[in-house]
Amino acid sequence: MLHTRLIIRLLGSLIVFLLVLSWSFAGFGQSTLDQLENAEEQIIIILEDFTVHLQKAQVKAGWITLTVVNMGMSTHELVILKTDLNSAELPRKKSKDHNGIIIGHTVNEEDATVKKIDEIEEFPAGTRQARKVFLMPGHYVLFCNISGHYDKGMHASFHVIQ
Repeated sequence: MLHTRLIIRLLGSLIVFLLVLSWSFAGFGQSTLDQLENAEEQIIIILEDFTVHLQKAQVKAGWITLTVVNMGMSTHELVILKTDLNSAELPRKKSKDHNGIIIGHTVNEEDATVKKIDEIEEFPAGTRQARKVFLMPGHYVLFCNISGHYDKGMHASFHVIQ
């Protein structure tokens, strides 16, 4: 009698376990697989005076979260361009101060050889910013477009693949 009750309890527990397990797998259907397949990529980008370091140089197309940390001593920004040009060969233009005096050069973001995707405006040293962008396959350049920063080497490129 004691063995029969023990066996019934074990079988009951096993049945409950199998039901819960089957419900779990039923919930792990196509929508869950689609969510995993479409999970966004993330890239950590470190800005220093005057370099751009990327956590990875290649990501899959889709939604990408850029987490940008300004570890430099000065204010920086981050511009995202899609282009076939090398990161060191972007078109430049003279930049002037509020008095019209030329103070250096910046990248010409309106040039026909580049397509501006997005920008994280200037933010202070020791802080971070995040931006979520949708990127199609291609070659992209990230850079700081504060006058003179690009020319000092503050740029990097990465590729978005299918």
